[in-house]
Amino acid sequence: MITVKAIDHINFQVKNLKETIEFYQTVFGFKVKETGETDDGPWAIFGSPEAGYFCAYEHPELEMPDEGLRISHFGLYVDDFESLMEKLRDLGVNILYGGAVDWGKSNSIYITDPSGWEIELAEQFGGGLD
Repeated sequence: MITVKAIDHINFQVKNLKETIEFYQTVFGFKVKETGETDDGPWAIFGSPEAGYFCAYEHPELEMPDEGLRISHFGLYVDDFESLMEKLRDLGVNILYGGAVDWGKSNSIYITDPSGWEIELAEQFGGGLD
């Protein structure tokens, strides 16, 4: 058995790297740790040691599929859930499903980043299952 201590990073493609970095800095306060360029285009690693890291590769032609295999969303456990909606509205973030979704043991707010990736912001870690 392998013991997982934490999620280290999420690697994903974005339409516009600069816009994506600005979103994650503004909304979550993430810091850029490293940037670079491959034959396919620019990339950046951003995040925090507490929350984990994201590695984003720019692909301007990226289109979100209507169906098929893809990551549906990724979830982040957040602080101060009570004031979250107000902060998101003030930042002009796209909020899905009309606001908080009650899952019984926890509530979640779903948003999208500039490339259209769906992000779940959870009130309880692990959805309150533990």
